[in-house]
Amino acid sequence: MNHPAPEAAANPQQPKITSSNANKAVPLSVWLTEPPVGCCPTCENPTNAACAQRIPSGLARQIVVAFSARGDLVFIPDVGNAAALVAAVQAGRRVRALAPSHQSANLAYDTLHSTAPAVASLAVLQRGTPGHPSGRADSHQRRARLAIAAPHDSATPGQLTALAETCTRALRPDGVLVICTRQTSGQETAGHVVAHARAAGLVYLQHIAAVEATAHEAGLVPLAPVTQHRPGCACHHPRPGPGRHALIHSDLLVFTKP
Repeated sequence: MNHPAPEAAANPQQPKITSSNANKAVPLSVWLTEPPVGCCPTCENPTNAACAQRIPSGLARQIVVAFSARGDLVFIPDVGNAAALVAAVQAGRRVRALAPSHQSANLAYDTLHSTAPAVASLAVLQRGTPGHPSGRADSHQRRARLAIAAPHDSATPGQLTALAETCTRALRPDGVLVICTRQTSGQETAGHVVAHARAAGLVYLQHIAAVEATAHEAGLVPLAPVTQHRPGCACHHPRPGPGRHALIHSDLLVFTKP
C-alpha cells in the first residue's frame, strides 16, 4: 500500500512514524485539533455530534495533507459546511463533492468563492447523496485518492451502507477513506462504521483520535466547544457531573481500497 508522505505544511503538533509494512510516513494515532463548529439540527444531539455540517477547517486540512498529495482528486460525499471542500482546494487538490440540496450547494459555493476564489475552479460540486449520485458521477468513478466523510448522528444502517459503497466506488485502488465520527452514548458508533466499510470491500487501516485540546507542558488543555445556535435550537449543554468525563475527541476511522 502506497501512501504519499504528508507535506511540510502539516500541523507541527502532528508527529509522524514510519509504518512497518510500508516505507512511507503515516500519522500517529492522536492528533490535536479544534472542537466541531456550528450547529446541525439534523443530528440527534447536535452539541456533541461530529458530522459534515460541523467538521472544523483545521481538522479537514490535517486529513487532506496526511492522506493525499497536490493534484490528487478528493471525493466528499456530503459537502456539509464546506470545510473539507475549502481545505482540499487550498492545499492544491482537485475536488468532487456532492450536495444533498440546492440550498447546501449554494452555501458551499458561496463559502468556496469567498474563502478561496483563486483556486475555486479545482472543485466540482454536484447535486446528489450517497447511494443516489448525480448523473455525471460515473466519469469520476475509481479516480479519487482520498474520500472524506462525516455521517450524521444517528445514521441508519441503510445510510451507512450507501455512504461506504459510494465512497468505495469513487476511490481508486490504494485510495483512502477517512470517516469522522463521534462516540454516541450507549452505542459503539465506531464499530458500526467499521463493519459497514468492511462490507463495502474496504480494509481497516488506522484509528486516529482527534483530540480537541492544546499541548501544555506535560498535559493537554481541552478547548471549549464552538457552537453557533440557530433560533429555536433545542440543543442543550450538559455539564459533566462528578465521576463523569467530557467528550473532547472525534474518531477518524481510516480505510483503504485494495
